[in-house]
Amino acid sequence: MINKKYVLIAATVLMLGAVAVRPAMAFLTDTHETNGIGTIHLNEGQIKIVPYEDVKKDTKIIKIKNEGDLPVYVRVKVFGGRTHALILDTEKSVDWTQVSNADGTACFEYGKLLPVGETTTEVYVKIDDSKESAETFNVVVVGEATANTKEEGTPDWEKTLPNSVPAQADDNGQGGGR
Repeated sequence: MINKKYVLIAATVLMLGAVAVRPAMAFLTDTHETNGIGTIHLNEGQIKIVPYEDVKKDTKIIKIKNEGDLPVYVRVKVFGGRTHALILDTEKSVDWTQVSNADGTACFEYGKLLPVGETTTEVYVKIDDSKESAETFNVVVVGEATANTKEEGTPDWEKTLPNSVPAQADDNGQGGGR
């Protein structure tokens, strides 16, 4: 009888110990490290760009206006389908660089920081229709902006800001594909 009493007490202590170990392990594995005190102020501005598009013959003409609160770097992605190549007119497209072109999708970056309220120079994207196609198709334009930089003067397209506002299309040739 005495042995059963000691076994019961030992089992109770063991179970209470097991229950108490889990919070203790979490406490022991949770770490925070600081080296001094500092305050970080993030710019709370808003990024908002509006793409303007026009079509003349076989060329899509695009420009971007910065309507946000921050100066931004901008780029334009153009989707034309796999049957039509997208070619940058380098003579007319001042300050624009083609950074990719594959499978009917091309990406063009504006080479300058775009100040608030300003508009980029026009980028001229020729739609190569040398392949005879009886189909009609859309060329979709997507404007993107970032205020983040990897280093001075170089945009960081991997980061996003929580206050960014997507462009919205309307019937005046702004913000959507034609």
